[in-house]
Amino acid sequence: MKTIVIIENETVQLNALVTLFKQWQKKINIITATREQAAISIISKQQVDLVVCDLAIPSSFSLADFSLLTRTFPQVPCITLSEQQGPQPEQLIEYGASHCLLKPLDTDYLLDCAHEILEGSLTGTTEGIPVHSFLQMLESEGQTCTLEVTTLKDRGLLYIKNGELIGAETKSIRGEEAAHLILAWPETRLRLRHFNGQYQRQITKDLLSIIIESFELSSELAQKKAGITTGRHQLPLQHATTRGKEFPVEIGARIKIVFFDLEKEVESSLVGLVKDNSVIVENPIPETDLQHQIHGRRVMVKFVYKGRMWMFKSQLIGVTTSPAPLLFFEYPEAIHFHELRKAKRSSIFIPSTFHLEGEKELFGMLIDMSLTGSLCQIKHNNLQNVPVIDIDSTVVLRCLLPGISEEQKLYGKVKNMKIEQGETRIGVEFESLQPQLTDTIGKYLYSLDQASG
Repeated sequence: MKTIVIIENETVQLNALVTLFKQWQKKINIITATREQAAISIISKQQVDLVVCDLAIPSSFSLADFSLLTRTFPQVPCITLSEQQGPQPEQLIEYGASHCLLKPLDTDYLLDCAHEILEGSLTGTTEGIPVHSFLQMLESEGQTCTLEVTTLKDRGLLYIKNGELIGAETKSIRGEEAAHLILAWPETRLRLRHFNGQYQRQITKDLLSIIIESFELSSELAQKKAGITTGRHQLPLQHATTRGKEFPVEIGARIKIVFFDLEKEVESSLVGLVKDNSVIVENPIPETDLQHQIHGRRVMVKFVYKGRMWMFKSQLIGVTTSPAPLLFFEYPEAIHFHELRKAKRSSIFIPSTFHLEGEKELFGMLIDMSLTGSLCQIKHNNLQNVPVIDIDSTVVLRCLLPGISEEQKLYGKVKNMKIEQGETRIGVEFESLQPQLTDTIGKYLYSLDQASG
């Protein structure tokens, strides 16, 4: 149920507004307040989807009060009511208003504005998508919004303006530290909310740097909890255009659809694709749930294809019941994906030495690498010269990594080995990888992905 807070201290006007909204929609929770401090107290304690405030009567709610409200809650959209001689719409928009209405009030237009905010907004929840993935998706699309992140014990807000992460806050901290902590939270629920722009930039680093730093924090937290070093992180979300390319899915594939406004995730099947026009799927929910507000209803679509988790945001553009119940979604301009492997391997060519304890050092090459390990290639003349290597043997790799001028030691364990004529390939899983090496390898692998994409 949506919640509206009405700020009005004139009894007749207040009763008229409450009656108007109750007659418009029965399933709306309406809360009234006479001053900004009362409204701030209400919004601090519960979810509020819209504020309607009357600025026409100077004694009830001043421009300074309104500014305090929008700066305190930049994620809550506000509709203002004012008179010709009062604050002008341009000024109110600058102070964070979503819509500015002048008196005498056009009630139909007020309800249209409320409908646009309550039903056509991004508000909704989703689970199962990492916070950093969602942020990168918003960055690629140049979105402006607030990403609310909740866990069983905490709640955080990430402010995004034109795709850039400009601020973050939890109950007790703000800025980069808050962003690092939020991105490190496990088992989160995400809610896309409004952003009115009334938030001073606190974060100046690029998103990738913030994500990698949060990976390090997550690793530290895991070490403290389990007493071990993990270093197993998902590589950054990657993006691909759909223009002029095959859509990465097969007809009949199972998909998941997140309806933001219904706060519901359902399973369905892909029925067809009309290139650059629409994505067609079976309708998995009763028609009555979708018969209102068809156009513009926002969704997230997720599916697995060829070892990757793919996802894209879209909006519902049509519903049919005959000859079959179908949903038509807008064809996305871009699609995003994660490798389902714990860490994607990238082809490289880095000279390295391979040293087993108690054995002489061998010379070879690192021919692929991930955040969790690497594949080492050692050349030899014949099978008699093949080194004796046991699985789970401790090994030290020495090499020069991109971006670091000094030779580095990478410690690990042998996890697999393949002997062929003239060479031996050894899979090594890293252990006790230092944070600066995780950072360097992560950025290097990401740059390789970008260059190849």
